[in-house]
Amino acid sequence: MIDNQVIVQKLVEAGLEEKHALLIIDMASQPPAKASEIGKRMGLSRMDAYNSLKKLQEKGLVKATLDKPIRFFGMTISDVFKQIIRTKEMDLRRINDNLDSLNTSENFAIISNQINYQEDSFSVLKDRHSIHATIESIVAEAEEHIWLLLGKWGILHMLRSGCMDSINEAINRNIDVKLVVCIDEKTIRFYDNLDSRIEIRHHPDFNLCGVFVDNEVGIQFVQTEESPTGRGKEDTAILMESDMLLSAQSELLRIQWNAATSYNTAKAKMVDGLMTEPLRLTLGDGSFYEKFKESMKIGMSNSTNAVLTRGGEIISNDIIPQSNTLAALGINTNQLFQDVGFRIGQELAVKLQNISDDRKFWDNIKSEWKDLGMGKIEFDQLPPNTITVYDGNACDGQPETSWMFCNMDESVIAGVVKERYNKTIESCKRQCIDDTNSCCYEISIID
Repeated sequence: MIDNQVIVQKLVEAGLEEKHALLIIDMASQPPAKASEIGKRMGLSRMDAYNSLKKLQEKGLVKATLDKPIRFFGMTISDVFKQIIRTKEMDLRRINDNLDSLNTSENFAIISNQINYQEDSFSVLKDRHSIHATIESIVAEAEEHIWLLLGKWGILHMLRSGCMDSINEAINRNIDVKLVVCIDEKTIRFYDNLDSRIEIRHHPDFNLCGVFVDNEVGIQFVQTEESPTGRGKEDTAILMESDMLLSAQSELLRIQWNAATSYNTAKAKMVDGLMTEPLRLTLGDGSFYEKFKESMKIGMSNSTNAVLTRGGEIISNDIIPQSNTLAALGINTNQLFQDVGFRIGQELAVKLQNISDDRKFWDNIKSEWKDLGMGKIEFDQLPPNTITVYDGNACDGQPETSWMFCNMDESVIAGVVKERYNKTIESCKRQCIDDTNSCCYEISIID
């Protein structure tokens, strides 16, 4: 059941005074009554109740009997909203008719000619609905790119206002849309539903809200309600049209963009619960990659007094490869090691995302790879189509029981490629070289 306070809030958002909204809710479940009787129920004076009821009657939201004394009675909440909608639609038609009339009058040139001012201009916008109506207007005029700064809760306001419809129309016009946000567990599902062509990055503790279009016009929120579900009556923003200011703002946005984390990586940390730390994250001595491998090897080599059974039959640990032992416990080792490797690769690419030059980027990857004893990386071109790793030795010369570590190393590359180029890979060939306890594997990048 919807709480009455929620209905009051929605009626107020529709344009009613809170007192009138409370009267409508009261009368929706009461028989016809005199103004004085309704006033007593609501704690209003007789005249206050009568005047309020007459105003509602004039709007078609309250009905009255023809007999004397007059008794007022209400409508269903649904019918009240329908009547409000009809009234607003009539008002809108009347405004459009007035504009059409002016456009066809002899004064058309006076009211339609736009005077171009070269000076900077600033204006204050009040109320969230007015602010978002202005956002829709400037987004509709975008020609090149749009920056959206939504802070922690801005996505809720954008979706509720309908601004995202304008954003989607802009995307369909091939406008570049970038979104900087502070992702929260309560809002992350909304980002999943956005158009995949919107580039999203997460910045922790990011509270700025605003929209900047083509370095020509911007809206910066200066005050927003703390409650993410509030009506935003006190929200305030500044509309800016200043080349100098917006050029500086554009540079600041690029800095924030480069410092932010990709949406997929941020989501993985928050929702997937998978390890997404870089190769050199230190956990005491050594990197996460090294610690993970060593701990898995220790766990798989230590003996145990536990007896593993399947279907009531005892299974000998001596004849089961470690991966099968984990599988018997319901753990998919292939997926486990691939996921860990992929997340490592993603975070490594994020750590180096400020390096725009591909050669410098891959030189850093090659250096990290070599330092960790993961082999030597070579590629056919830049950006690469094929990546080859020599002297891998991820399995320490035991491919029969430790080949899952090879899967992890390949998946690290997959994570790097996905984060850097948004492409996937496929393993073309893998060759174990027994006499040197080494291996070679080749990976192709799929467009």
